[in-house]
Amino acid sequence: MDIQFPEFEIFAPKVELAWTALERQYAGRILGAELDHLFACLVYGLTSPAYAEREPALHFEVCRILVATKLPAERADAALHTVPEPTQPWVESTREQVESQAARMGRMLQEMHSFTDDAAADAGLSGLGRPGNSEEKAA
Repeated sequence: MDIQFPEFEIFAPKVELAWTALERQYAGRILGAELDHLFACLVYGLTSPAYAEREPALHFEVCRILVATKLPAERADAALHTVPEPTQPWVESTREQVESQAARMGRMLQEMHSFTDDAAADAGLSGLGRPGNSEEKAA
């Protein structure tokens, strides 16, 4: 997968594990749209420490790319744009908890890795893209 933003290699494994954990914990207990939204909130929380001070469109695009690594494009877009009505009373507090825990993990990652180096700070929306192959990159 050829993703072009500086922290992808740091976030991608965490996102993979998070999706697996959320699926294991909540699939069958809540609607798919709720699970997808929990995942989007987790990704947002995880990336917030690195991107919150940058252009909001950049942060949103990073979230979209990371969510789309696990969800089809239509589901990823819905998860990022729509807050489904909770089917269980605990879903809203769980969403807040998931996002908060992910933000703590994001801060730890930020401390472990330099997200503020010149290359990362200079990255803009033009540096982001969907997965592509090496031929597309070379062209």
